[in-house]
Amino acid sequence: MVKLNEVSPMNYNNTIIRDPQSSSINIDQTSTTQPRTLLEQSRTKKWMWIVLPILVIILIILMIIGPIIIITKRHGDVEKTSSTTAATTTTIITATTTATMTTTTTTTMRLTTRTTTRSTTRRTTSTTTGSCLVDSVLASFKPSTISLDSILLADVNEDDKLDIIVGSRPEKTIMIFLNLGNGTFTQSKTVSHGIEPSRITTGDINNDGKLDIIATSIDAPEITIFYNTGNGNFNNSTIILIDEMLLDVKAVDINKDNKLDLIATCSFDECIFVFLNDGNGVFSKQIRYEPTYFPLTLEVIDVNNDALPDIITTHDYVKMTVLLNTDNGNFIEQKSTSIGLKSRYIKAIDINHDNKIDLIVGYDYYFQIHFGFGNSTFADPIDYHSNYQLTSLETADFNNDNKMDIILSHGYSNKTSILFNTDNGTFGEQKVISNIDQPNYATMIDINSDGKATLLVANDQTIRILYLLC
Repeated sequence: MVKLNEVSPMNYNNTIIRDPQSSSINIDQTSTTQPRTLLEQSRTKKWMWIVLPILVIILIILMIIGPIIIITKRHGDVEKTSSTTAATTTTIITATTTATMTTTTTTTMRLTTRTTTRSTTRRTTSTTTGSCLVDSVLASFKPSTISLDSILLADVNEDDKLDIIVGSRPEKTIMIFLNLGNGTFTQSKTVSHGIEPSRITTGDINNDGKLDIIATSIDAPEITIFYNTGNGNFNNSTIILIDEMLLDVKAVDINKDNKLDLIATCSFDECIFVFLNDGNGVFSKQIRYEPTYFPLTLEVIDVNNDALPDIITTHDYVKMTVLLNTDNGNFIEQKSTSIGLKSRYIKAIDINHDNKIDLIVGYDYYFQIHFGFGNSTFADPIDYHSNYQLTSLETADFNNDNKMDIILSHGYSNKTSILFNTDNGTFGEQKVISNIDQPNYATMIDINSDGKATLLVANDQTIRILYLLC
């Protein structure tokens, strides 16, 4: 009896193929592997459909939360940076403020940069008015009587007291107020007759020990010399005729012969005249120089330490020219230098006691200091800015410390200011005198020789004396 094997139901996924030549059973790998791969793919797809949305959701969450975290972090960094920046800015502002304050109150920073002084001076400002000021009117005239560029202080009667000389173009006169030494002056004495003075200077022209008055005229091509006959009387005069209208004039011995010569600038042409004094007030030799530019201002002083006075003039083209004295009335024009500022006022003095002539040039709201090298050249200008427009610029030792101070008038602001010299080329303390009626001109005068300075101020119709009590 043959026992039959039980036959299982057909499984198409497991087909067994018997090799007729072999007793072993071979399994068809291809047929079995392929179904498994498809199954795995099916399962993988299912997982992908489950996982992929989750990943997308996570990605979206990260996209939303991530920037917030980054922004928060950056914000913290910004706060840290802001704190650091704020501290740095404060330092910069403090430095800038200090520099600005220094520049505003004094130009020491610029001075230190441009010169080798290396000193720092802070300018303080004090205001004088009210009970600290005594205002005394010396003389009053009708409007436009006084020519402000023809006011001069000089001892004309040999009593060691400064008298006041005033020119008046409308009145065609030169007036003198003699200082009586007790704080009062005589009434004006008329010197000239029929001259409209352009500029006035003084000097002993005829070597008699008395100061004479020299004046140019705006309406005639001439120089007039009024000879002092004593006690402030000017009874004799000499007129030097030329072929040009003249503006400014100085009396200086330029050829070392102990006689005062005259140097004058032309009013309308580019020319400078030198008049050599033969003695006794005779000027037989006239030398004409024609500088490159029209001369606006004039100073005559030795700028190269050779004991010969040189000529300094400024021009419309914001330039300055030095004409070096080669003796015997001969001058050689040097190359003009730019000063960067129109010049209405010029003063040549030794500001810092180094025995070298320096220049102060003023215009509008500014003035400059040019420190001299002692060889006819000057350092780059130090610019100073005034809060008030300048209407005059003078120099004097106001506080009796042997240092030349600067006196400025501000006629449009009814103020006068004094800048005190600290002796190293800077000006520290500034005194502002307020509530003055249009002080278009101001200078210092020691009325009674007591060493206490007072101010002479003037406008076109009033001359007054200001006594500073504090």
